[in-house]
Amino acid sequence: MGRVRSTGFYAIIAASGLLAACQTAAPRAEKLQPQPQFERFAVIDGERVPPPDIKMGDPAVIQAILEEGKNNTQVMALLTEMCETFGARLTGSAANEGAQHWALDLFRQWGLDAHLHEWGTIATRFDRGPSTGSVYRAGGGDRDKIRDMEFTTLSWSRGTDGPLRGPAIIMPDSLEAYEANAGSFEGAWVLLDPDYSGRRGIRSVGFLMREHMQLRHRIREQLTGPDPAEDEADRPAQAWSGTLDYNGSAVPVEIVLTSLGESPQGTMSIPNFHTGAIHDARLENNNLRFRFAHAMGTSEIELAIDGDAATGTSKAESGNVFDIELTRSDEPSSPGQTEFEDPILARVLAENPAGFISSSKDHRVWTTSANGWRERVIDDYPIDIEVNVRESDHDFITARLAQGTPVDIEFDLPHTLVQGPIPVYNVIAEIRGTHYPDEVIIISGHQDSWDGPGSQGTVDNGTGTAVAIEAARILSTVGVRPKRTIRFALWSGEEQGLLGSRAYVREMSAEELSKVSAMFVDDGGTNYQGGLPAADFMVDYLAAATSWSNGHFYSETDGEHMLVNIRPTGDRIRTHGGSDHAAFNAVGVPGFFWDEIGRADYRFAWHTQNDRLDQAIEEYLIQSATNSAITAYNLANAPGLLPRSAPETEAEVQAEQTAAAAD
Repeated sequence: MGRVRSTGFYAIIAASGLLAACQTAAPRAEKLQPQPQFERFAVIDGERVPPPDIKMGDPAVIQAILEEGKNNTQVMALLTEMCETFGARLTGSAANEGAQHWALDLFRQWGLDAHLHEWGTIATRFDRGPSTGSVYRAGGGDRDKIRDMEFTTLSWSRGTDGPLRGPAIIMPDSLEAYEANAGSFEGAWVLLDPDYSGRRGIRSVGFLMREHMQLRHRIREQLTGPDPAEDEADRPAQAWSGTLDYNGSAVPVEIVLTSLGESPQGTMSIPNFHTGAIHDARLENNNLRFRFAHAMGTSEIELAIDGDAATGTSKAESGNVFDIELTRSDEPSSPGQTEFEDPILARVLAENPAGFISSSKDHRVWTTSANGWRERVIDDYPIDIEVNVRESDHDFITARLAQGTPVDIEFDLPHTLVQGPIPVYNVIAEIRGTHYPDEVIIISGHQDSWDGPGSQGTVDNGTGTAVAIEAARILSTVGVRPKRTIRFALWSGEEQGLLGSRAYVREMSAEELSKVSAMFVDDGGTNYQGGLPAADFMVDYLAAATSWSNGHFYSETDGEHMLVNIRPTGDRIRTHGGSDHAAFNAVGVPGFFWDEIGRADYRFAWHTQNDRLDQAIEEYLIQSATNSAITAYNLANAPGLLPRSAPETEAEVQAEQTAAAAD
């Protein structure tokens, strides 16, 4: 693709003299004069304490970092430039790649050594254009619009070819209800039942949309496939029923196999919990294995079939294993008879509706991706559209129809699919260390975001990206000369499973990994960096490094200082695995996810249409960027790498000496 660049931010920094400062950054640190010591303190486990006596960075340089970060901040300008120029930045999209080149240019303008790190490819590029959805009086024109809707669709799914308008109709819940409206579904928008029993939380809707897509796709293949009578003998349907032993309780289970062979298809049902398709099924020597995705994760099912009996286990993601006992309860379907997983849906699809409308759980619509997004080529994309609207929008349409007032629905979903392979990148930049250049401190955020209509990818994770970029600008402008290398990483593929950071870690040698002192990620939204969880033996280093930030940032709105609290968590870093730090923790490198403290409601914007610039809180971002710069600079100048294990106690040393003497 052509490189997308915006000159707005360059004009800002040129006008403020920052480019000139970057060009003269090298001698600036050398000219700094020692400043009088200012009172500082650490915060450990919520208590203000004297800073641990560990010599790290030059106090004069730290003071310059504070002054630059607080008084000449560009963090909000950076965030605004990225979000308004490129918008939401789905992994592999043209928007994300444009934002990556923008960040790359900034790093290079500031004198950093920077490059794009290609971590893989995807089969199809997906870009979402400005999308609209509205309700109209039935048969009316554009002046008859009565409501605009807020909505989303799955990323990596087909859209519309321009505005697509049709009548709203409710999905029938029985064959009798279908027959009463047969012939009315062609070109219509079909409202799905919003009662998602057994599902909790806003995320569950996205998971259901994935399952809906796959179910419709399978039925479409049956509708357009060969006459089932031709190969019915080789593909009999089977139904199994029985129980799952859930901690002593016999829970009913049903499994229906709509096709056999080496890769069976079908559904599994646990009444009042979940019904859905089976995935990755394999049938070998009467042993059936498949995955079953549900609201609590994905279970691995293994069954041994012996005549009309099947026994086996269901293994949950938690590691818990539950016994299953089933009995075959049917006979193969009659020759020439097509058995659909959902006969009602099959009849609706045969009429070719415009698409389907599902309901969110509340005022938010939560965006995620279609299954198989990384490998699926354009020709294999399902053709049926599902739009998920706010609960209030769905209720509005349903109420009109219940009153006998017909309405039309129009969606314009400009989804652009580009055949790959498309390369995908991380952005890597660094300030090279003067004494130990192979030893590294990493400051990072993920630049990719979800891309639902309305979103600009601001708090997840434009804010963390802007914080990392601003930290690089501050350090470059001050002209720091760290002993160790300070590396800045803007990951992609985080939203799809930490793909960029995991690939980056896999490419590092054991020696390189051993020399990463610490890796930090800012990925908790727009709140300020309020602390870190840390293994007990890491606390002193981190408290010393962050102590220089404490007392320098005060929120008039909150009426309190923004302090950095180091939380001892025992013999290891006790943190979650939901962001890119987890890729480093998995290989023994200390990875840290900043505690984000403040008044912002992260869940309001997270993965939704609300993830926009108006959610960003500048005073918090200023603290986060400056604290990131101070922490990185101090650790880069510490006596050694951040400890990875606790020092031996006197008793342990004595025991080793005694054992050595005995030998």
